[in-house]
Amino acid sequence: MTAATAGGSALSVLRVKGFPWTLLSVFSAFLGWSLLLPVIPVSMIDAGYGATLAGLSTGIFMAATVVTQFFVPRLLRSAGYVPVMITAAILLGVPSAFYLIDGGAWLVLLVSAIRGVGFGAVTVAQAALLAELVPPRQLGRANAFFGTALGVGEILGFSIGLTLYANAGDLVFLIAVLCGVVGALAAIGVPSLHAAVKTERVSGTDADAGVRRAPMWKLTTVPVVGLCTGAMGFGAFSAFTAPAVDEIDPAAAATVTGLALAVTGGAQILGRMVSGWWVDRTGEPGRLVVQASLLVVLGMLALAWVLHSASSGAALVVGTLGSAALFGVGFGAVQSETMLMMFARTPKDRVSDASAVWNMAFDSGTGSGSAVLGVVAASAGYGGVFLVGAGLVGVGTLTLAGDRLLGRHRVVEHGNIRTRLRRLAG
Repeated sequence: MTAATAGGSALSVLRVKGFPWTLLSVFSAFLGWSLLLPVIPVSMIDAGYGATLAGLSTGIFMAATVVTQFFVPRLLRSAGYVPVMITAAILLGVPSAFYLIDGGAWLVLLVSAIRGVGFGAVTVAQAALLAELVPPRQLGRANAFFGTALGVGEILGFSIGLTLYANAGDLVFLIAVLCGVVGALAAIGVPSLHAAVKTERVSGTDADAGVRRAPMWKLTTVPVVGLCTGAMGFGAFSAFTAPAVDEIDPAAAATVTGLALAVTGGAQILGRMVSGWWVDRTGEPGRLVVQASLLVVLGMLALAWVLHSASSGAALVVGTLGSAALFGVGFGAVQSETMLMMFARTPKDRVSDASAVWNMAFDSGTGSGSAVLGVVAASAGYGGVFLVGAGLVGVGTLTLAGDRLLGRHRVVEHGNIRTRLRRLAG
């Protein structure tokens, strides 16, 4: 029996107990996050705190996110998924109400740190829950639905956040509070599960069968490099596309600013759906990861060419959004493939660790990409940003390609990945 036939219809995964509630929790978390991500810096500047403190608010949020992600697997083992997800949703959403108070810059930064803790916990818990909740033969399509819920939340939040703030003021913060409450309530519908307790030794039965337990870093290094370099490209794409276009044609930049992130997000959803369907069909994650990473490179090179050609008007808008779509499809598939590669390569008792590593790689790659390539922008212009970014992603592509060629006999728990997945599917 193949993974495809064992998995049933594409929608059968929605019948897994607790999975629809997980999707609602994911949607709420990423809607609340993306809603305020561009709003907080703007609101701080409007309040007279200056650009430095405005940027620091985002930096503190992301730093708290990454630090928290390191500790979440331990919490998932001791407290379980439901308490962690409820607490994380509340920490991400409810403190947004304090943005309504003019308590000074210190209060804004403190709330940003608290919300960062919530976001770090909820991202790791939600992703790890997939591998605990969903049968392995359906994990690909489950990850596709997960990416869709996440992506729709992001697109909606990025699209309406600044508009709501400009036209309705404080309402945007109250909606973020509501997102936290809905996310917490949705988590109550998730089965009461704990992350598997991590074991350091192979059991006697497995030892007799010749099974070897590989170190965690060996199992995750390749997916981490592929994801992190792709996320660096995403950091450049999200931070510098609008100003790069504005430098050429301010009128076109107005259109691009409103659509670029939406197009990229929609394309990422498509990439994750295609990847998830293919993984369930073949029973082997990673088969599309090299091609997906190449699409990311091509998307960045395409944008560099569009900027170099100095087109204007409709040609500039179409070229930029086309590059964003190409980049998004590739990056969405890279996200899905690398997450499923980690889940397939790591033992059951390390799933939460794999989720933490994946999320830390994504967030640190996005942040460092914006920072490092910002230096490039100052010296080589925006065209140079996307050329250098393409080179960075190319390093990840080569790493993934080398892994595909040389890593066919990797030992995890029960032999190589394909054998393990076929056994689970059959």
